[in-house]
Amino acid sequence: MTARNLQLHEGFACRFSNVLPSKSLPILTASAVAASYVILLCLLFEPRWETNDDVSMSMVAHGYGGVAFSSPQLVFSNVLWGYLVRAIPEINGVLGYSLATLATLIVFGAVLLFGLYRLGLGVVPCLSALVLTLTRPVLFPQFTVNAGLLVVAAVICWHLYARDDDWRALFVACLFAFSGYLVRSQEFYLVLLVALPLLPWRVFLIRQPARAALIAFALATITVEVIEDRVRQRPEWRDFTELASASLPFTDFGADSHLKQRPDILDRYGYTANDIDLVSSRFFVDPKIANPSALRAMLDELGPLPLQAGAHQKAWLGVRALWHPDLRALFLSAFFLALFKPRRQVAVSWGITLVAVLGLGLLGRPGVLRVYVPVVSLLVIAPFFGGRLASKLKWPVTVVLLSAAVLSTPRSVAQARESEAVFEYVQDALVGFPEDMVVVWGGSFPFEAAYPVLGTSPSAMTYQFYGLGGFTLAPFSVPYAELQEGRSMASFLTRETGVPIIASEREFAYLRRYCWEHLRGDLRELSAEEYGPIVVSRRRCER
Repeated sequence: MTARNLQLHEGFACRFSNVLPSKSLPILTASAVAASYVILLCLLFEPRWETNDDVSMSMVAHGYGGVAFSSPQLVFSNVLWGYLVRAIPEINGVLGYSLATLATLIVFGAVLLFGLYRLGLGVVPCLSALVLTLTRPVLFPQFTVNAGLLVVAAVICWHLYARDDDWRALFVACLFAFSGYLVRSQEFYLVLLVALPLLPWRVFLIRQPARAALIAFALATITVEVIEDRVRQRPEWRDFTELASASLPFTDFGADSHLKQRPDILDRYGYTANDIDLVSSRFFVDPKIANPSALRAMLDELGPLPLQAGAHQKAWLGVRALWHPDLRALFLSAFFLALFKPRRQVAVSWGITLVAVLGLGLLGRPGVLRVYVPVVSLLVIAPFFGGRLASKLKWPVTVVLLSAAVLSTPRSVAQARESEAVFEYVQDALVGFPEDMVVVWGGSFPFEAAYPVLGTSPSAMTYQFYGLGGFTLAPFSVPYAELQEGRSMASFLTRETGVPIIASEREFAYLRRYCWEHLRGDLRELSAEEYGPIVVSRRRCER
């Protein structure tokens, strides 16, 4: 063999060795371990959705429950994610939305294991970090948490790219970050903001592939945002889009409590305190109350929410939520690891986190744990981005992560056991539940128990809900379809047979007042049927 051929042969062998199984074994092993852990949790327990938002989006994607037809426009997630979810076939009764959720968690777990091991942690701390960060998101999945964890996975892969100069890590990092944006753009921005000081910016600036990938990533996110906006600008989405932005301060940021203290503003726009309660409770079926122009005008007169009385107390409540029992083990492990391996970049990320938490509280939205979980998870692993772990720190780090995993897991397991008991109770109680349309106000129906992550009973798939909530005016919803046929909520309330409603006592009190103030009638209960904790009350507004 000539020297030239020998050189070519050695070069080819070197490149080929990069894709040999031995090189791929760590990521394959990490994927297998993460998948096994997620599957084990699903076999031992019955995962329950953290909120009914995921149930609602699953309904939209697959066309059951409170929607008139299937749609990729999931509202809270990007329309491209909706198309992806709908394309996933149902497997053994588990819908595509649930499969996409669990697959996201497996991907995060695999990247966490692989990345931390490559960054110098041993097997025990890697597994401990997996248990610490993944147990609760699997037992109580929530799309906001998933979006944030995808961004955390992207940050890990960007550091692996900086370390190994492997274009595959760069590509996967951008793919994960893009997926996080599709799932929940607001959480994507928050986690990315906290991660900014931790990113390998020098590598991004000097390596041409990194610059090209980041530019492509930015263009992709802008493109899908434009697509989403184009969808929302269609005529059938106009009412939903306008009301969604105008009502958000009332439903999510506490503007209702401040505005009710200003009766002068309410009088000028013809609103009562009960009308404001209805808006904050997502009663969007009366356009006289759910009036975007009037709501914006009243907020303008009220002034910025952070300047209202009590805003500073809410900011402090947001900080205190970091010590919530569901978040405490994560928070403590992040805190101690930052002390063990202090770095300026990590300190800046902590500062950004505290400012963000305070800011959300000032805006009127403190203590939303699902928003905090990915951020604190990022802070747990942030100290390991600054080079390999010194030998003297390996034992302290192992003790912290292992202790945190051991302390946090029993609480999640106990809550999962409680959920299983609720599942059985609710699903037994729902036997015989009416298949005709029933009005459901907000979270008064136990959607998370009736529609579990791993499959739903065939009977529950036949229920028809007229939802009084965030999706009321969305074109795919049952209320929207009914309105197109000329049947409004007011017409249901005033007809001779009344309308079956599931609501809380507080919501019925709002409705009673609404009946008197707007329909000039008295809300009467014609009948009531009990299904365990669920009461279907047939009500009529008698004039």
